[in-house]
Amino acid sequence: MTDWTVIVQEHGPAVWRTLWRLLGNRADADECFQETFLTALQYSRDQGRGVLSWSGLLQRISTSRAMDRLRQRYRTNAALEAFSDGIGGDAVDAAPSHRPGPVEWAVASELSERLRRALCRLPQPQAEAFSLHALSGWSYEEIGRQTGMSSSAVGVNIHRARQRLGELLGDLKTGEASAEVRHD
Repeated sequence: MTDWTVIVQEHGPAVWRTLWRLLGNRADADECFQETFLTALQYSRDQGRGVLSWSGLLQRISTSRAMDRLRQRYRTNAALEAFSDGIGGDAVDAAPSHRPGPVEWAVASELSERLRRALCRLPQPQAEAFSLHALSGWSYEEIGRQTGMSSSAVGVNIHRARQRLGELLGDLKTGEASAEVRHD
């Protein structure tokens, strides 16, 4: 029998860090954290045998859940923006921000948000491989074992993800990133 208390204690902090880095929102991270462990529980029951790498399984599930949540978030936000534009979006735009902080925090937050949006535009294998490598520090071999890809396929996916992210975030390379603080 699997001791879930031990698994959550051992792997929970790493799962939480992954979710937080990708989502930047506590409520979304909390929900994805629970979904990750519920999915892992169901997976272990369906397999009928022990899981070889809890760390790998949980990181892969959490990354996938976070990317799904980001895509859902941006679809919802796009729909709300379209709706508010139709009913006088100026009133919505004028609402004060509840995130006071220094300019550096605002710029970092804006850049993180842009990265999240860009990650949502990548194909799932590229987003997953890039996130596991860049955000969780996994090697190509570790990613390959968890995703069923060869190490070279992982490398290709990461390379393509970097290229596409470079295109999507190209103005950051030239130093044209906005330093303005927006009051969303």
